[in-house]
Amino acid sequence: MAEIVTRAVDEGLYEAEVTQEGGHYAYQVSVPDDLVELTGAERAAIVRATLAFLLDREPPTSIMRRFDCSVVPRFFPEYEAELPDYLEGPGAESGSPAAT
Repeated sequence: MAEIVTRAVDEGLYEAEVTQEGGHYAYQVSVPDDLVELTGAERAAIVRATLAFLLDREPPTSIMRRFDCSVVPRFFPEYEAELPDYLEGPGAESGSPAAT
């Protein structure tokens, strides 16, 4: 399982560091207001859940280094339907190593 650590850079923009199988990867992820409203989750949690979702589908080197969560459904139509499960899954708790 990947360790995902996030840090707010600006309103709606996060830097995320992913450690998986000894590799370290960095991303900048934007979270649109409508996704916050749809899920009722904090932006940092959405970033972690989105990266976990993507990592279940592709290697970390295939994930765009900078992206907005609104583009994910273009590549993975199931994203919005499955996102709530990722928000409740491992790393969702504020005390976990994947949370910030």
